[in-house]
Amino acid sequence: MLHSTNRLIRMTGLLLVAICLSLTAHAHPPKEAETEISFNENTGLIEMVRRYRVYDSEEAIQKLYDPNLSIREDAEAQALFGDYVESRFSLSRNGTPVEFEFVGGEIDDGFIWIYQTTDSLPEDGLYVMRDASLMDVQRDQTNIVYVRLYDRVQTFVFNRSAPFVTFRLDGEDVY
Repeated sequence: MLHSTNRLIRMTGLLLVAICLSLTAHAHPPKEAETEISFNENTGLIEMVRRYRVYDSEEAIQKLYDPNLSIREDAEAQALFGDYVESRFSLSRNGTPVEFEFVGGEIDDGFIWIYQTTDSLPEDGLYVMRDASLMDVQRDQTNIVYVRLYDRVQTFVFNRSAPFVTFRLDGEDVY
């Protein structure tokens, strides 16, 4: 009986440790940002919607610019973050940069949303994309870009060791 009780106590202890480790693992969300590039039939434009965690964004501008900045409350801090993101993202087609126009942004439910548009992304041609946002501040930052164009979805994952990707929209091989 004593052996069974000790075993039960040990098993309960192991279960509690596993639960605590699981809770700790989820206490800090992964350092990820997401971007979606798609065609808007209503406007006839290509839209780019970016989503960053407010916490990660604020941490970045505080480290890079001023520790007293508040991205939640300060329009200057929000503009700094927008400029920062813009400087770390690029897209080119056949070596020519694709220019996106800023439409707006908002803070909602713990995220910063940035909206941009461009006239078109032709189906033919070779595209090169770079997304290094937050990577100079967070070593484990991952940026995921979904390109939903021409009845295809392409998903690209960027990190410090792979901040660039080369792709096509017409389904042809890159190489």
